[in-house]
Amino acid sequence: MLPMATDGHQGKMVDRIVAGRSIVVLCAPPGFGKSQLARAAARRISAGSGLAVTEFGQIEHHADPRAAANALFAEPERVTILEDVHLTDRSFLGLALERISFDRSGARVIMTISQPGDFPLARLATRCPIDILDASALRQRAQETAQLLKSIPRAKMRARIRGLVGDWPIAMELLCAWAARSPDGCSSWSDLDIVRESRLGEFIDQEVLTLLSAEERSALVHASLLDLPDIDFLASISGHRSDGRILADLAFRWKGLVDRRENSIILQNALRIWLRDAVEAFDEDKRVALLVSMADQCSARGRLAEAAWLARMAGDTRRIRDYAHAHGALRIWIVHGFSVLRELLENSSPQDIASSIVLRMIECIVHMKAGRINAAQDLFESLAREVGPGHPLTKDLEIVRVTLLVYGCSLERTGDLELIRNLITEQADDPAMRTFLATLSAILNCQRARFDAAVANLIDARALAKRVSSQYNLMFLLMHEASINLAQGKLKHARTCLSEARTRWQRDFPSDVGVETVLAALSASIEFEAGRLTSARNSLKKSAHRMPEAEAWFDIYFAAYETMIRINIVDHGIGAMSEAVEDEARKLQAQGLPRVADLLMAIRLCVCGEACLQGQQVIMSEMSWDIPPVGPTSSWQEQEVFTIARAYRDYFDGQFEKAWALLEESIAVAADHGLERSRLRYLLVASVMATVAGEERRARAMLRSAVAIGAATGMRQVFREMGGRKLTPALQALREGEELTELEQGFVDRLLNRLRDRQSVASGTLSARELEVLGLLSSGGSDKHLARHLNLSEHGVRFHLKNIFKKLGVHDRLSAVAAARQLELTH
Repeated sequence: MLPMATDGHQGKMVDRIVAGRSIVVLCAPPGFGKSQLARAAARRISAGSGLAVTEFGQIEHHADPRAAANALFAEPERVTILEDVHLTDRSFLGLALERISFDRSGARVIMTISQPGDFPLARLATRCPIDILDASALRQRAQETAQLLKSIPRAKMRARIRGLVGDWPIAMELLCAWAARSPDGCSSWSDLDIVRESRLGEFIDQEVLTLLSAEERSALVHASLLDLPDIDFLASISGHRSDGRILADLAFRWKGLVDRRENSIILQNALRIWLRDAVEAFDEDKRVALLVSMADQCSARGRLAEAAWLARMAGDTRRIRDYAHAHGALRIWIVHGFSVLRELLENSSPQDIASSIVLRMIECIVHMKAGRINAAQDLFESLAREVGPGHPLTKDLEIVRVTLLVYGCSLERTGDLELIRNLITEQADDPAMRTFLATLSAILNCQRARFDAAVANLIDARALAKRVSSQYNLMFLLMHEASINLAQGKLKHARTCLSEARTRWQRDFPSDVGVETVLAALSASIEFEAGRLTSARNSLKKSAHRMPEAEAWFDIYFAAYETMIRINIVDHGIGAMSEAVEDEARKLQAQGLPRVADLLMAIRLCVCGEACLQGQQVIMSEMSWDIPPVGPTSSWQEQEVFTIARAYRDYFDGQFEKAWALLEESIAVAADHGLERSRLRYLLVASVMATVAGEERRARAMLRSAVAIGAATGMRQVFREMGGRKLTPALQALREGEELTELEQGFVDRLLNRLRDRQSVASGTLSARELEVLGLLSSGGSDKHLARHLNLSEHGVRFHLKNIFKKLGVHDRLSAVAAARQLELTH
C-alpha cells in the first residue's frame, strides 16, 4: 500500500487511532489500507506506552479460532491488532472484549474488518466504548491524489488515472506504479487494458470478488452495465427482481466501493470497468438477451446514451436506429443534451447511419457543434434533397437549418423569424421544444438588432426551461442575455449575466470545454470594452485560439475575433495582425464559415483605417477585398463592421461627403435600434474623419455624443483604439467647456489620463537608459541577454522594464515593443 505520511491524510488517520478509544475498528472494503494504518498506529502507541504489540490474523485464526480471545484474557495489557476476525469464534471474541477492563490496564485493540457483518459491532458498541472508522474516513483524498499524480508526465494519462482511482487507495498505488513504468504508446489503451496491466483487476478478482456470493457478483455485473444504476430499474428487469435488494445491501456492507445516493448505486470506476468487461457472470446467450432487454428499457425511460451503448455491446446496432427514430433528433438534443446525440452516433454502424435520416440529422448536429460547419452544411443540403414537402421531418430539418444559420452558415431566408414563431405556436403543449425554439428566436432577434423581441424570447425560454428543469439551457440563456447587453453597451449587466453563467458551468458542467470557450469569448469582449486588457488577453487564450474547431455561434466568433485582432496589434503590430487575419480567414472558409471569414476581413480593414487616420503607414489600396453588401438578414455585427469598412474606403478614395453621409445614416439607424455599441463606433469614426479633414464643428458634435455614450456605458477602450492622439485636443476642449455633466467630465478626465500616458512618453518621459533598454527589447532576447549588452544585473533590467511598462501603459514585453513602434520610439 501507499507509504505512511505523517503530515498527510494517512498520518492524520494514525493520529486519530492513537488518540481514540480503547477499541478502534477500521471497517472498509479491501484496498483501503486498514492493515498498514493499524500497524503504524500500534507502533506509535507502543512507543509512547511501552506496551508490547501482538498481531492476530489468518494463520493464528486457522490454527485456533479462539486464540485471539484467549490471549486477551491471559495478557490484556498490550496493543492487539485483530485482522480477518470473520475467521474467529466471533461470539467468544466479543465476550472477551466485553470482559476486559481497558481503562485500568491501558490496553488497546485495533480491529480491521471488510464489512459490518464480519463482527457483531452493534452488540459490542452497547457494552464498550469503541471508535469505528469507515471508508469515508479512510478514502483517498483528492488533494493527495493530485499530488501523487504529478509524478506522471503525460497530462492525458493523469486525467484517465484520476478517473479510475476515484477515492480507492489501492487503485492509486497500483495505477501510479504502472504509469511510472508504462510505455509512451499506452495512451491509446482502453480502460480495461490499464486496469488489467496495472494488476488492479487481479486484486479485484482475488481480494474483492472472492468475498461475494454468485448472486451478489451477478447483481454487480448488471449494475456495471449502466452509467448510473438505479435500484428500481434493475429490479424491474425480468428475471432479476432481487438485484435491487442485493445492491441496497451491498451499498451498506461495501461502502467505498458500492455507494448509494438516494435510489442510485455508484460503483467505484475501476471496479465497474472490471465487472462490465472482464467478469463472466453468465453465458453468451443470456448476456446478449440481458443487454438487449436493458437497452430497450433504457430507451423507454429516456436513458438513450446507455441504451446505445448496451445495444452495441449486444451486437445489435439496428436498435440504436430504432431508438433515434422513436425519440427524434431534435427532441434528443433538446431534452437529453448534445452528449447523448454523440453517444448515439458513435455507437451506430456506418450502415445504420447511411440508412437513417434521423441519424444523419444527428450527425449534422454533431458536426455543427464540433465546429465542422462545412460538413454539417453539406449533410444538411443532402438531407434537404431527400426530405421534400409533406415529409414528417420537414419542420425538424428547417429548425436544423435555422440553427446552422445561428452558427454562421449562409442559409438565411427572410421568413426565418416568422417560421420559428409559427413553430412555437404549434408546440404549445411541449415546453422542452418551445424553450429551444424561443432560444433560437432570441439569438436571431438579437443578431438582427430586434432587442425587445429578443428579451421577450429570453423571458419565455427561461420560464419554459425552468418547467422542464433544463439547467443547460438556463446557463446558455444567461450567455445570450450577456450578448444582448454587450450590443446595447450595458457592460455591468453583461458581466453579471456572465458571472452567473460561469457559476452554473463550474457547478454543473465543469468538463464542458465548449461552454468554457463561449464564456471566455464573451468575457474577453466585455473586459476589452472596459479597458481591462490583461483580463481580456487571458480570456482570449480560452476562446479565439480554439476557433473555429470549438463550439461557437456567430455572436461568439465576433466577440472573440474582434478582441483577438486588437490585442494582436498591441502585441505584434499591424503587419503581423494582417497576416494572421488572412490565415484565419482561409481557415474559416475551409471550415464552411464564409460569413465569419468576411467579418474577420472587415474588422481588419476597419483597424487599418483607424491606423491610417492616426498617421501610421498602412497602404489601404493593398486591402483588395470586396466588402459584402448589408442585406435584410444581416446581423448587427455585419452591419457595423461592413459600414465602417465602407466608410473608410470611401474616405481614402477621396469621397469624404459620401463616407460622412453613410456614417450619419448609420448613427440614426443604430439609435433607433438601441445599438449603443455600434452608435459609439460610428460617432468616433466620424469625429476622427472630420478632425483630419479640418471639419472641427462636425468633429466636436460627434465627439460630444460619443462621450455621452461612453460615460453611460463604461466603454472606454474604443476611444483609444479608434481615436488615439487625434482625439486629445478635442477632448481637452470639451473638458474646458461647460456642456458636460459631472459624470461625463469624470469620464473625459480618465480618457485624457490614459491618452496622455502614451503621448508623454513620446515627449521624453522615458529616460535615455529606458530608451536603450526598449531598443534592445525590440530585437528580442531574454533578461540575461539584455543584462549582458547593457552591463546591468538581471534585477536592474527588470527594474527598467517595470518602469517602461508603467509609462507605456502595457503589461508585457510584446505590448511594449508594439507601443514603442506605434510611437516611433524604436525603428
